Amino acid sequence: MLLALCAGLALHAAAKAALAQSVPSSQQRAGCDGEMRSDRLEGLTPEGDLILGSDRRARLAGLRLPDGSPYRDQALSWLKSQIGRLILVQGSDSRDRWDRISIRIRSSQETPALDWAHGLIEAGLALADAGSDDVFCQPELLALEAKARERRLGLWADDRYKPLDVNQSERLLERVGSFVLVEGRVRSIGERKQRTYLNFGGLWAEDFTIIIPRKTWKQMSDRGLGAEALKGRRIRARGILQPWQGTAFSVVIPDMIERLEGDPLPR
Repeated sequence: MLLALCAGLALHAAAKAALAQSVPSSQQRAGCDGEMRSDRLEGLTPEGDLILGSDRRARLAGLRLPDGSPYRDQALSWLKSQIGRLILVQGSDSRDRWDRISIRIRSSQETPALDWAHGLIEAGLALADAGSDDVFCQPELLALEAKARERRLGLWADDRYKPLDVNQSERLLERVGSFVLVEGRVRSIGERKQRTYLNFGGLWAEDFTIIIPRKTWKQMSDRGLGAEALKGRRIRARGILQPWQGTAFSVVIPDMIERLEGDPLPR
C-alpha cells in the first residue's frame, strides 16, 4: 500500500491540474490563503499528530485517518517515512482544544510540490473531513475520495467504511461514536430558530437525522443548498454518529453534505 501511495503522489500533479479547473475558486475562500512557509517534520505522536520543527503540533487539514485499522497504520507508516524532510506549510496559527494547528503540507524537495492530504486520500488511506476547521479549504478532496472509492482503493475495499444507507437503522446503531458516511433521501426538513433538521424517515424516534446549526444553514441556503434544493433529494453526508432519537450527527461545514442528484451546486 505504501507503494500505491507513492504512485499516487507521483501522479498527483496531473490530478491537481485537472481538479484546479473544476474548482477554480476553492482557494479563494476566506481563511484559505495563508502564506506558505518552510518547516520540517520532526516526529509523530502515538495519536498521529504531526510534530513540526517550529515546535508546534499539527494535523493535516481536510482529512481524517481511519480509526483502528491497518489502513491507519499504513498512513502513519508513510508519514513516519517523511520525518526529517523539509516541507512547505500553509495554515492559520489558531489552535484546537488539543493544541494543534490545522495545516496543508506540500513536499518541498520535489517538483512540483506534492500535497500530502491529496496523496493519502488518493491512495484510500484517509477520508475527507473538515474536522474542527472553520472552513473547508480543499473541496477537491471530495472528488479525490470519490475516485478512490470507485476504484476500491485502501479502506474503500472494506465494507466498514463504505457509505451507509440511512434506512439501515441497525447498522447505524452499531456505528455510534464513529465517523461515517451516510446516503439517503431527505424526506422532510424542519427549520427551527436555532437549528434545522434533515429527516430521512417518518419515525422521528427511530430514524436518522442530520442536525444543522442556524449559521451553517444560512451558509447552505446562500449557496443554493437550502430546503428547496434538498427536500426529496438523495444526499451523502459525513460526521460522527450519535444516539439521538434514533441516530444523528451534526454538520457545521456545508461541504460535508453532497447532493447526489441534479446539477452540482456552486461552491
